[in-house]
Amino acid sequence: MTVAISCNLSDGVILGVDSAVTVPVADHVKIWENAEKLFQMANRPIGAAIYGLAGFGDRSVGSYFREFEETNPGGVLKTDNDLSVVVEALRMFMHNAYHATVVPAIQAAGKDFDQELKAGNVPALGIVVGGFSSRQYLPELWHFLVPYHADANSAQQRLNRGETGVTWYSMYEPIVRYINGYDPAILSELKTHAEGLLGRPFTAGEVEEIGTIVGKYQYMVSFASMPIEQGIEYVRFLVDLAIKHFHFSSGFAHQPFTEKIVGGRTRIGVVTYKGDSFRILD
Repeated sequence: MTVAISCNLSDGVILGVDSAVTVPVADHVKIWENAEKLFQMANRPIGAAIYGLAGFGDRSVGSYFREFEETNPGGVLKTDNDLSVVVEALRMFMHNAYHATVVPAIQAAGKDFDQELKAGNVPALGIVVGGFSSRQYLPELWHFLVPYHADANSAQQRLNRGETGVTWYSMYEPIVRYINGYDPAILSELKTHAEGLLGRPFTAGEVEEIGTIVGKYQYMVSFASMPIEQGIEYVRFLVDLAIKHFHFSSGFAHQPFTEKIVGGRTRIGVVTYKGDSFRILD
């Protein structure tokens, strides 16, 4: 697993990830702490971050990304087009790679892939793509999950051109707790408990009132005016927060962790309106 963070600003996109990857080895797991999870898309002002699977079969995700660049399906990386076109080509490429390697392995284990997929039991690869469409000067952000986004053009545009903000993926619970001031699971459990004491469900008005109260204690960040350098600092802070949390925490009192999930070091990448390619800073 991973923590992946994206920050869309008016001047560009910052992507941040941790560097740990967990892989199965015989009857245990092995954690490597220097995995590649940030990728530049050829010479385009486009970058990608991954979480979940580290690779398919005997190949890393980075190896597949390199093949995507070299084969350049449909010429998407060398022609003027929208970022959505590049995202769809990448989604299809990774979908085909998954079905050529992972699906046969699941079937060889005596399991029905379609049933496992419907139950949410198959290993998945999340890909976050940020950057600029050709001849556009405001960034956008996309996301898809292999193999769940299997239909054509099923990738999700998380932030439109010019829409600012931060999004997070995978093991982001410590970040949500920090920003909201609470864990959403606590609010849900307290609601169930209170409804039991009342002997009835909360009304829509009562739910709205509670939402207003807790909303007052969320931390606010002004992304619309944030410069790129401060965006880099913010993304680094959030990834560091997740890494340090999992480094020290043993889990909840009622649900301890069984293994380290997020770790290694923070890695940051950035692309701006200046037209340069996505740069991996560290």
